[in-house]
Amino acid sequence: MRLQGRVRVAMAILLATGVSCGGFAPVRWQGLQDEETAGPVWPEPPAPARVAWQGAYEARSDGYIRPHGLGLAADGSLCVADPPSRIVWRQDAEGRTKRVGEDDLRLPVDCAFLPDGSLMVADSMLGRVLIFDQRRRLVGESASEAFERPVSLAVDAKRGRVIAADSSAHRLVVLSFEGTVQATIGRRGTAPGEFNYPVAVTLGDGGRIIVVDSMNFRVQILDSEGRPITAFGVAGDGPGTFSRPRGVAVDGQGNIWVADALFDNVQIFDRRGRLLLAVGSQGRGRGEFWMPADVVAAGGRVLVADAYNRRVQAFELLATGATTP
Repeated sequence: MRLQGRVRVAMAILLATGVSCGGFAPVRWQGLQDEETAGPVWPEPPAPARVAWQGAYEARSDGYIRPHGLGLAADGSLCVADPPSRIVWRQDAEGRTKRVGEDDLRLPVDCAFLPDGSLMVADSMLGRVLIFDQRRRLVGESASEAFERPVSLAVDAKRGRVIAADSSAHRLVVLSFEGTVQATIGRRGTAPGEFNYPVAVTLGDGGRIIVVDSMNFRVQILDSEGRPITAFGVAGDGPGTFSRPRGVAVDGQGNIWVADALFDNVQIFDRRGRLLLAVGSQGRGRGEFWMPADVVAAGGRVLVADAYNRRVQAFELLATGATTP
């Protein structure tokens, strides 16, 4: 069937088979089996499927403890920040896994790939952003006074910069690829362009900066210079509202995915902030979550850090009817 073929292609791309350098296999890929025709889809039949479950990187005994922040590279590599382990897992497209920062990190909460393949890591306990080269050596870090509590990173390769969310300082920090502060955006408040504990940041079309403004219970969209464009969301317990919003990503159609740790789901919005679909519910099964912490996307593939289920789940975007503002 059509879904099965797509899943096989995705699995070939991800190829997390549990085989890694030196026999080190801390995670394994669990996807659809050959005899299965389809996994969970959203919305449920008979409505046309828009999102399909692909599988999950699941932790073995020596794998993830609490996968928190995620990063994707252009070559398909994945990084997973694991705060309780005090390390970042770096997985290449063939499933080979390496530990990064064992002697240097204290509470890594997010990670991102720089264009040269280096890894930038936000450590909220150290209050710094650290840079590791492809050989996992610490080669740079931000100044000690640059951050109070960095929690999220978004790489803007076109403009040669990184946007970091500094949650306790209620602002965004613009960094060079070497970790030097270039600018700051925002301050504490409720007005457009102000923040109350920003916890996640990603980039949209044209370098737009998309921020989960957690304690204002909204997602803000800024232009590439940090000027506010629009915002959506309110506190609540129903569709389209937020309770404990965490990760954010933009898929290949421009839709905005927001993970909510208390709803145990991911809500998908169009560019204008209109709710399209909610994916998942509380649980341990396929497409279910226990306090999802982050989301990353590359084209039609979306990964969710399912923190307390000790796994990273993968989904495929089929169609969501994205619109252009």
